[in-house]
Amino acid sequence: MSRKREGPARAKHDASYKSFFARRRTVADTLRAFAADLASHLDFATLEQMPASFVTHALGQRHADMLWRIRTTGGRPLYILILIEFQSTVDRRMALRMMEYAVAIWMRLEADDLGPGGEYPFVLPIVIYNGGRRWTAPTDVGELLAPLPQEMLGYRPRHRYLLVEIQAEDPAALPRDNVLAMIARFEQAPTVEAAEELIRSLPEWIKRTRLPQFRKPFMEWIEHVVTQRYGESGKELRRSLRKEREPKVTTLLDRARQWGEERDQQWLQKGIDQERRASIQRERELVHRQVARRFGPATAEQLLPLLDQLSEPEAFVTIADAVIECETAEEFLKRVPGG
Repeated sequence: MSRKREGPARAKHDASYKSFFARRRTVADTLRAFAADLASHLDFATLEQMPASFVTHALGQRHADMLWRIRTTGGRPLYILILIEFQSTVDRRMALRMMEYAVAIWMRLEADDLGPGGEYPFVLPIVIYNGGRRWTAPTDVGELLAPLPQEMLGYRPRHRYLLVEIQAEDPAALPRDNVLAMIARFEQAPTVEAAEELIRSLPEWIKRTRLPQFRKPFMEWIEHVVTQRYGESGKELRRSLRKEREPKVTTLLDRARQWGEERDQQWLQKGIDQERRASIQRERELVHRQVARRFGPATAEQLLPLLDQLSEPEAFVTIADAVIECETAEEFLKRVPGG
């Protein structure tokens, strides 16, 4: 494999892409869009990451968070390996590498992971490729072998991977709420002006898809990766994004960060304690509803005693930040003091 893009720039690029594919929604969108026949047999409610310890022992640190497990609608386990390919050049041996990774996974499985007759679960390798030129490497390891006589073809190994070629995909052909479709739109933006237009549309996309957890990954990816391809114009866009720091996305997080300033000004003008108490109560109810919608009524009820004790807008900002930025109820409760 070519290693031309090494160093800090590559590390930021890899990390930015990895942040997308370490999330359940991106994995599910990938399968639904590019493996629809297979996806119709999957129970997406069972989609879960494999333990990091398993991944690093089997595949090395690079693939941590890239191995997922899901069950079929019939209850069978399925392992999904997503290998992110970032090189600008094509790796002709990718099929061989993916077979090697699949074998490493099988070798690490315990008896409890096997079928009733000792059968190994299916492993689906996926390569996400975003290079500028078309992908020409074989997608089946059998295609890497020398020609064989007709009588020997039955012994030729077969192992395929699913290729998702970002630059070649038509975003308009994908569902509008598909995460890969939005990534493809940015990847294919021909000018910095087109990228800026997409940035302006991102808040509405996040609001419509109800995916506030993707706000941070998208903005970090745009700043560290997308802007680099437009030369001096990209540098100016990156400086503009860094100056703003907080993208203008219409979410609870944005409203929460405005509460303090807006309410303080209102209270100074009116000088009425009653208005202040009413405003705090509205903020308390809003946060409570958002927590219930994102993490469930049980988490919201667990947080209620703490909300009743709060009397300053800054405290609600902290909780509002956690609502948007945390992936699970457990992570959210750890972030909230006294939660």
